[in-house]
Amino acid sequence: MSTVTLRDVRKRYADTEVIKGIDLDIGDREFVVFVGPSGCGKSTLLRMIAGLEEITSGDLLIDGEKVNDVPPDKRGLAMVFQTYALYPHMTVAENMSFSLRLAGMPKAQRNDRAREVARILQLEPLLQRKPKELSGGQRQRVAIGRALVRNPKVFLFDEPLSNLDAALRVQMRLELASLHNSLQATMIYVTHDQVEAMTLADKIVVLQGGVVEQVGSPLELYHHPNNLFVAGFIGSPKMNFLSVTVTAVNDSGATVKLPGEATVTIPVKPERLSVGDRATVGIRPEHLRFTENYATVNGEVLVVERLGGETYLYVKIAGGDTLVVQTDGDNSNYTGDRVPISINGNFCHLFDQQGAAIHKTRRHHLTPYEQHEHKLSY
Repeated sequence: MSTVTLRDVRKRYADTEVIKGIDLDIGDREFVVFVGPSGCGKSTLLRMIAGLEEITSGDLLIDGEKVNDVPPDKRGLAMVFQTYALYPHMTVAENMSFSLRLAGMPKAQRNDRAREVARILQLEPLLQRKPKELSGGQRQRVAIGRALVRNPKVFLFDEPLSNLDAALRVQMRLELASLHNSLQATMIYVTHDQVEAMTLADKIVVLQGGVVEQVGSPLELYHHPNNLFVAGFIGSPKMNFLSVTVTAVNDSGATVKLPGEATVTIPVKPERLSVGDRATVGIRPEHLRFTENYATVNGEVLVVERLGGETYLYVKIAGGDTLVVQTDGDNSNYTGDRVPISINGNFCHLFDQQGAAIHKTRRHHLTPYEQHEHKLSY
């Protein structure tokens, strides 16, 4: 049983409050990712859990016990930092077992533990090498191994993949996911990369300005964001946004006027909306189509990104907004083409003037016709 609980946790430096009252429950064996832009407080929050930063107010509980004043080495946690911080004069085996040596564990026992962890991380052939003889991915696995030998209650990761190249990042993401599945350990992971958050997490905590904007599973945040910030941060490419005016409100939802003359009805609960209100429509790139089956806006293709299996087109529409459209890899459009873009209101999100999401009246399921259009309308 390894749980972490935060109750109204705050952090203040002089007159500046950087963590502004966070309540959070992290369950046993969960892989939880703190994500957000630089300066949002995610690393500070992780360091408070680790005991490397004092908590100004509020309570931190590990397995139900308050640990605000418990020193870091007594909390039963292990942390992997952004920098590998390996001792250059020590071998892989010595680096991994060093904390056990400091704890007074007998040499034979700590060597056995290092070999066991090396087997899990596929480092056995490298045990006698020194850090300078390792690749970046191997060094990061050694850093993880150094945490793993301690058999901690909770693993803490502070942007551990940010120093790796793109290919190694993908490889290490797979290895971390596999490690979590095999260990069934509680893990808390900090990153600014929402792709890492989406691919690794059981639960994502989105932070901005020291405040939790939303907590949920990756797909929950992707399909049901609470506000404009979460909608724009989760997803790559990010959600398209259009400023609109509400033209009608009834039991079926809200009708809004898009740039140009088209209108679209979005099935949302209309209690917070009135005719004439300004609002924001959001729609994912994969839900836009080059057809005229629904509400249509016309635009000019500015940029084409061909990635092989898929293509992204950046299209400038009336009013100067640019929409990103995800299409098939064989799409035949080029820069300068005039194209119609079809917007299906069932796939749209609507946000009020304060940026809060207007909740849908139902979770949309594709009709057979829409499934056909979704597959064939590129």
